Amino acid sequence: MLREYKLMLFTMNFLKLENCDLYYQETGSGDPVVLVHGMGSDHTAWGGLVPLLQTNYRVLAVDLRGHGYSCKTPGPYSLDLFATDLLKLLESLDIGKAHFLGHSMGGAVLLELALHHPEKMYSLTFISSFARLDPPLEKKLNTLLKILSEQGYEAFFDACLPLTYTPEFLEKNQESFSLIKATTSQMVSLTSLTDTLQACLQIELKDDLSEIDVPSLIIAGSEDTFTPPHHGIFISNNLKQGKMVIMEGVGHNLLVEQPEKTHSLIKDYLKLSRFKTD
Repeated sequence: MLREYKLMLFTMNFLKLENCDLYYQETGSGDPVVLVHGMGSDHTAWGGLVPLLQTNYRVLAVDLRGHGYSCKTPGPYSLDLFATDLLKLLESLDIGKAHFLGHSMGGAVLLELALHHPEKMYSLTFISSFARLDPPLEKKLNTLLKILSEQGYEAFFDACLPLTYTPEFLEKNQESFSLIKATTSQMVSLTSLTDTLQACLQIELKDDLSEIDVPSLIIAGSEDTFTPPHHGIFISNNLKQGKMVIMEGVGHNLLVEQPEKTHSLIKDYLKLSRFKTD
């Protein structure tokens, strides 16, 4: 079964923007850590990591526009739109500076934010992220878009699973994934998910990465078939302060497969990067 975690205490909040209510959960105290999920996901992606972080940090897990409990406004969506929403959230909470963790597309959103507002960042952590499309990733995204359009959300969900988890993990957690699919199918907006996939197909940040001078940890799973480690290596090699770590035996969603090991990599880096920026 998927491991279950309970937060000690968290608050459920909405930031009211001009045309959107942005949902986020907050828990813990200390330096802020902002968590940004990937395409088609929501704040629950961080369920295994939040209880580990909240003992030392003020943790904010956000639902991006079009995802989870946040507004499902009409598209088009873009990295700039997602990043602007995050900036407004920081401003509304009077957060001058924070650590940021992004999973998959969430990492690309943070790259966009870092290009324009590096002063907001103690550090960046990219997990299974990408900054550009190569032909295999472009093909996978287009295939998922086609499945969503022609077969609907449940078929899309099923197609995502082997791209997201190792076969062994999937085999052990079939019942849990069935429950997750039933729950998320009641919340998802097909239009918003389509707009998000189309936004992913426009990601091309390779020429801008060298401008980012923020301490950055890049983590990839050795068995990730969606965004294999070479995507993370590319980000690491092109950032001014990139450190690359490959976790063995895990897939794209290593947050779920091995949250404790992911946390062990992150916790020391957050402390180190905080000192670097003081």
